[in-house]
Amino acid sequence: MSLATFKGSIRVKMLGGVLALEILLAACYAGVLYYSASQSINLNAQKAVEQSQGVFDLLVQNDAKMLGAAMDSFATNAAVSQIYTEHQDRQALIAAVQDIYRSNKSRYGITHMYFIDKNGTCFLRAHSTGLFGDAIDRETFLRARASGQEASGIELGKTAFALRRVMPYLHNGNVVGYLEFGEEIDHFDRLMKKQTGIDVAVLVEKNFLNEDDYRGALKAKNQIDNWDAMKDYVMVSSTMNDLKTAASVTSGAEVHSVKTPTYLGTVANGSSTFARGAFPLKDSAGKQVGVVLALSDVTDQIHSQRSAMLYLILITVVISVLSFIGALLYLRAAIINPLVLLAQQANDISMGNVDKKLETQRQDEIGLLIHAFERMRLSLKKSLSMLTKRAEQG
Repeated sequence: MSLATFKGSIRVKMLGGVLALEILLAACYAGVLYYSASQSINLNAQKAVEQSQGVFDLLVQNDAKMLGAAMDSFATNAAVSQIYTEHQDRQALIAAVQDIYRSNKSRYGITHMYFIDKNGTCFLRAHSTGLFGDAIDRETFLRARASGQEASGIELGKTAFALRRVMPYLHNGNVVGYLEFGEEIDHFDRLMKKQTGIDVAVLVEKNFLNEDDYRGALKAKNQIDNWDAMKDYVMVSSTMNDLKTAASVTSGAEVHSVKTPTYLGTVANGSSTFARGAFPLKDSAGKQVGVVLALSDVTDQIHSQRSAMLYLILITVVISVLSFIGALLYLRAAIINPLVLLAQQANDISMGNVDKKLETQRQDEIGLLIHAFERMRLSLKKSLSMLTKRAEQG
């Protein structure tokens, strides 16, 4: 059979349509599977970001209450308030509060303890006794002084965030200054991962930091200087062992656009794939100073998705081959062979062999065609018979 004849064959046309339909169905199934798997990853990643923010907010609320309880207990110490009220012997105040400060630090993680005068001057830092006399103008202090009530919130320091709580400090019912307790919140990262299983990284806009102070503070702590790792942001803490990985999976433009818990899509990093999301990080004044980046390792999910796609393709190929063979056998038995036989019989009739009867029980189109050829055979046979008789009579 020539190529042109093969291309014009009925079996090629019919089987080609079957094959095209199977390929189309396989493509549709693969598309639905891919879309469903992608939407599942997207939805889970968005929920993970929202869950991370919920855990973060809960940690802030609970630790603010803890700071308040510790301050309330400390404020009842009349001996300390008397020393501070006299405002003459800083060393005596240091001796009076050091054991309390150490106890609070070891038991509750309280890392900051301030005595602030009513005019905003720092009289004593229990955590850094050699530094005093500077003006305190943080939002939490300003709110507490303006309202006469306790105020708390997150404040950005030189290299990290701290949760601070400030209250008016009373002696004999009179405000003699302000008391501030605070804690660094870098441990929130580990607690968030423990609750959610998601890695997090805290990013701060460089506009809110002083480069020299930041670099100097890291050097004093013997920590790696990561100021240049990102263009517009600095990663101040992370649960990821490799900080370069966390920095490499996001861009400043993406982070800057985050105003609500936002899913940022997936990104490949080496052999791993991360689903990224972020939520805004605001200070006590309500000003957004950075974001908390949530990174979910979805490598296994992506591999499962690809495996499912390959499995679907394999199943589709097997089904296509089997159905193609079945269709081929059916077409040969039910259509092609009867048509070939009919063509041979028609060729015999054209050669004058009109004695072989064409019989069939089929009621379909091929049956109608056979019956038509049978009527043609009978008509031709009758005509030939009449011609033969006339020839004999002549």
